Amino acid sequence: MKKFLGIAILLVSVGLSAQDFSKERLLSIDGKPVYADEFIRVFSKNLDIIEQDEKDIDDYLDLFIDYKLKVLQAEEEQLDTLPSFTGEFQMYKSQLASKYIKNSEVTEKILQEAYQRKLEDINASHILINARFNDAPADTLKAYQKALEARKEILSGKDFAEVARKYSEDPSVRQNGGELGWFTVFNMVYPFESGAYETKKGEVSMPVRTRFGYHLIKVNDRRKAEGTVKVAHIMIKENEDSSTAKTQIEQIKKQLDEGADFSALAKQYSDDKNTARLGGKMNSFSKGKLKSEPFENQAFALKNIGDVSEPFKTDFGWHVVKLLEKNPIQSYEEEKRVLENQMKTDSRAQVIEEDILAKAKAYFTLKEDQSALKYFQKNVDERFFTNNWEPNKLDLPEKNVIEINGEGKTYADFANYLVGSQSFSNKNQSIAENIERFYQNYKDDFYKTYYKNNLAEVNEDYKYVLEEYRNGLLLYDLMNKKVWSKAKEDTLALKKYYDQHQKEYFSNATYELVIASTSDKKLAKKVRKMMKKQLEVSTIEDKLKAENKSVIFKSGTFTEEDSSLPHNFKAKKGVSKVYENNGVFVVLDINAIQPSQPINFEDATGKVIADYQEEIEKSWLENLRQQHRVEVNQDVLKKVKTKFENL
Repeated sequence: MKKFLGIAILLVSVGLSAQDFSKERLLSIDGKPVYADEFIRVFSKNLDIIEQDEKDIDDYLDLFIDYKLKVLQAEEEQLDTLPSFTGEFQMYKSQLASKYIKNSEVTEKILQEAYQRKLEDINASHILINARFNDAPADTLKAYQKALEARKEILSGKDFAEVARKYSEDPSVRQNGGELGWFTVFNMVYPFESGAYETKKGEVSMPVRTRFGYHLIKVNDRRKAEGTVKVAHIMIKENEDSSTAKTQIEQIKKQLDEGADFSALAKQYSDDKNTARLGGKMNSFSKGKLKSEPFENQAFALKNIGDVSEPFKTDFGWHVVKLLEKNPIQSYEEEKRVLENQMKTDSRAQVIEEDILAKAKAYFTLKEDQSALKYFQKNVDERFFTNNWEPNKLDLPEKNVIEINGEGKTYADFANYLVGSQSFSNKNQSIAENIERFYQNYKDDFYKTYYKNNLAEVNEDYKYVLEEYRNGLLLYDLMNKKVWSKAKEDTLALKKYYDQHQKEYFSNATYELVIASTSDKKLAKKVRKMMKKQLEVSTIEDKLKAENKSVIFKSGTFTEEDSSLPHNFKAKKGVSKVYENNGVFVVLDINAIQPSQPINFEDATGKVIADYQEEIEKSWLENLRQQHRVEVNQDVLKKVKTKFENL
């Protein structure tokens, strides 16, 4: 998905019921109406990030009009006909339709099965023998027999990993001996998942068929699932001297024990920059999710919300972890919605496919040429069984075999389908029986494909998402043409813009300094006195160690925006006063200052481009407003405002 699609990528209504006026004209552009429901849908999506007062609705309406004008401009320039657009749009349309049609009304049986599996984690190993669904029957049988041979060796007492390295065609087997680790429901493709959950601990399954081939699954262990936890952590990376990281994490733990705020210390010290800015907070996870068993074990061992672990080591560094949430698996009714959402992107294949076909048949009427099946049963001969049948000499009727709303498949299309299907013929059936089976499959596939391609006719949510994605792609191409590329490529205009705004481009000031930080204000004052005496850091550390005091020193070059530095501290050489920052008390010993400097054009180019793009877009939008007649229906706008005021 290309970035900067802006207002275009806005999903469907979030449950606000359409009122009577929703189909009324909110505004028109050159006389073409835009209805209230579209604006309501877009504005509703953003309720969490905007205040619902009249000014916000007015401002948002201006953005909405700009968006509509840009889409109109893109269509006028026929950007929707470019191969780059049509290719990406069709790919997304197919992917989106697949997501929506998988949201079938799955049976209670499958939901119950998923819930029962969610209660248990599986640790398994596997052996994979490659086999595709379109392989010849003989090749499929050969793969199956190879899997049976491997299973026979395992059952005879040979080590599973040894047999896996001999037989398995999974590329990772050389490193892991087929071991997959822990997983649960929805982590594996459905047939594999079923094979694992239906195999007892210590046993090896019969060959299980998936789209990858045949698997032998050995269940190494089972355990009760513990749900998920949410934690915050502070991590100190190890350098060449691993004791330094260990000492620092122990000092941090001591500060925590003395009452320091975990979030503040994470922001101040943690080397995991992705979570440090969030106070160390991580996303919820279940066991097996992080691929770090020591970290998971420490996190799940915490019992009470707010508990903090002792320092521990992983492959990533030294950590302390604080428990924020503990979420055991809930009852079936409470978990059901989550399971349904997971099913949307899972392939409980057969049930879902049958449901899709049923929906397609319910919505659309398929017309058949009743003579088509008999025609092919008569004209396909025994060469079909040897994969040598060709329709070249047939005088194929020039009409559709099947069609829906005028869109269909011709005799030639079905003949070509039969050519590609010969290798799947069943010699235990007659030619006529094979042709009838393939014809039924062909009809079913056409039904499902037509349903997928025309989903907008039967699913309003899909229609809106697809339209907004389409418009987003158009806006990306249009913005690239009118703004982004223009700003990047016109170097003379960029230089002129820089010269006109040169006072706006300055570097950040930098400071070479030492930071002393502690959760104890009195101790910070004491350290400040030592630093003013120009004692070496190592000397101060020795004195504090003898007194069993905990202070962390950090030295280097910092920019004025660094979160480790106090906001609006007084920048002058020497030892600073005691500041409070991120919940701890800090003292700065500034050795050198590099003040803010003007940035030359070459170094400021990125910022200049961004600013110049903003100016170009502003001017362009003003021109669009002048070129098109925009009229807002104030009566309907008042109704929209009233609707949101009443929420």
